[in-house]
Amino acid sequence: MFLKTIVCSGVNEKNDVDEAIRFLKEHSCIEFGVQCSPRKAGYQTPRFEWLQELTAKLAEKQIKGRIALHLNEGFATSFCEGMVPPEIIELLNNDNIIGRLQLNFKIGRETFNGKTTPDFTKLQNAVSSVPTHRIILSASRPNLPFIQMAHHHGMPFDVLFDDSFGEGKLPDTQRPPLFEDVFQGYAGGLSPENIVQELDKISKVAKTNIFIDAEGKLKDNNSFSFERATQFVQNALNWNKLHLPTNQHEML
Repeated sequence: MFLKTIVCSGVNEKNDVDEAIRFLKEHSCIEFGVQCSPRKAGYQTPRFEWLQELTAKLAEKQIKGRIALHLNEGFATSFCEGMVPPEIIELLNNDNIIGRLQLNFKIGRETFNGKTTPDFTKLQNAVSSVPTHRIILSASRPNLPFIQMAHHHGMPFDVLFDDSFGEGKLPDTQRPPLFEDVFQGYAGGLSPENIVQELDKISKVAKTNIFIDAEGKLKDNNSFSFERATQFVQNALNWNKLHLPTNQHEML
């Protein structure tokens, strides 16, 4: 197993843009996950303006594909209904600085044009409209039949396991990847203190490239902490180095 990407989620407008960029530059495997919804990241909100500044500065420095927008609430349902929100389109137009879009929907919780399950054709149309960006789908258990159908029909996506669905709870066991040809991620309760033990568990079931994603345990006083994130990244990378052939260390 190779830990390819380390996602540090929860960075937002409370964090200094220049400090965020310095953090990204420390290791090429780091990706920021930024929570986005109409309420938090719609036009004229502080987060949207912060994202504009962040992506503009990343474009100046030619740092591409290191931001993932995690779409929640109306942004996620609009995307599933075939309509990429205009705020997201505007942010994506900045020279492919944003690499991935995570759709945080849970079947049975949201409704999509009055239905409990997204219309696959409409979702596929939205995915096709952003062909240079990867989509991340949550593999919460209610979503599994829909994800399996999407894979069967050849829709490109990455998949994230988080059975607590954003509540920050560690699973009793880590699940093996759903598909051999899909980039698989793990989230839910990961922290600087437990990441080594959890990677040991994941490595027993996953044999391919993976990514990990932490958010809640990277906070200090309810705000994203670069100090906590640094500890998380360094502990994960140390695990990777111990489990990689010597000739692959330069990939980190």
